[in-house]
Amino acid sequence: MKARSMLISSIKSLDKQLESFFELGFNPNLAIVFTSISLPIKELMMVFERRNIRLAGCTSCGEIAVYDGFSGISEQSAAVMLIEIPDNQFSIDIINGNGLSSYELGLKAAQQGKGIFNDRAMIVMASGLKVNGQALIEGILSETGPGTPIFGGLAGDDAHFVETWVFDQKQLLNNGIIVVNFDSSKIRVSGLATSGWISLGADLKVTSSTDNVVFAIDGQPALDVYKRYLSVSEDDLPAIGVEYPLMLKRNDGTTALRAVMGVDKQARSLIFAGSVPEGSLVNFSSSPGFEVIDFTRKNLESFSLSSRHADCMLLFSCMARHLALGPLVIEEIDLSKSLWKAPLAGFFTYGEIGINSAGQCDFHNQTYTIVLLESIETIQ
Repeated sequence: MKARSMLISSIKSLDKQLESFFELGFNPNLAIVFTSISLPIKELMMVFERRNIRLAGCTSCGEIAVYDGFSGISEQSAAVMLIEIPDNQFSIDIINGNGLSSYELGLKAAQQGKGIFNDRAMIVMASGLKVNGQALIEGILSETGPGTPIFGGLAGDDAHFVETWVFDQKQLLNNGIIVVNFDSSKIRVSGLATSGWISLGADLKVTSSTDNVVFAIDGQPALDVYKRYLSVSEDDLPAIGVEYPLMLKRNDGTTALRAVMGVDKQARSLIFAGSVPEGSLVNFSSSPGFEVIDFTRKNLESFSLSSRHADCMLLFSCMARHLALGPLVIEEIDLSKSLWKAPLAGFFTYGEIGINSAGQCDFHNQTYTIVLLESIETIQ
């Protein structure tokens, strides 16, 4: 596997950079792209179609890249990971979610890629405002089983919370999923999701909810509870709700964060990025500040002991981390750069998919989810 990453600000610069790579003898056949909605996405898709490069992409809420000693974040741009890999070591599926529940969408995505490889790993990007991330993952795992490496994120739209997109070189969907399946006997895919957010205040009980829609907390309308606890107006949501998610306490001792993605003012309900079961105990949570970077560092260093090498990296980092850390968020990105010294492309998401503290695939908010891709030949 050979890989190069880049940040581009226009379709013209993308085309020019691709041409220079081909002239240097680098011939990518797979592109993973995270782009601002401000770029002309259909034109971007056509660039890859013309060059016969398979494409898997989604819209973002800020773009991230590391290459040639450079590391940076950007807006109104695209982060691109270009990979040269044998055609028989990966496949791409894109599925329209219209008429499907999030669980059914995940199940269909898992079934569609079944049988291509004996063992596979999956990189998943899904619509950020129309998909229940937890139900999506449960649908995938119902088919693949818990041992399949699955990583990814929910698409963004530059924090407008209006419409997000997933795409390949031919289709552009505002409700769907795109999956890159890798042959696990040829490509090792490993990763880690780390948060560092801390709980605030006493336990609260979700007294009325359906899937990812919460109607009441402690018997009070959910929207009113959020307004009271955060001392905000309705117009501040959902944006500020991303920074102060609910910390969901599960019966198995694990926790998961759930960020607000939408508000129904008439029903006084909140729409979260993932399921919040009725009867659950939750807390409000927040970033402890720059201590988050030290938390990330310790977890990445521990993870690196078992995953020492990478041919390339993908990063799915919650938009709330960017909001909480500001310009210092680049320090978190540089942690992966210093540990693995490989090209990286990523984006700030509306939700992340990765391994939880129990070692199982889970849906998250507020995490820094790093994914390492490495050819098995390199390992040997």
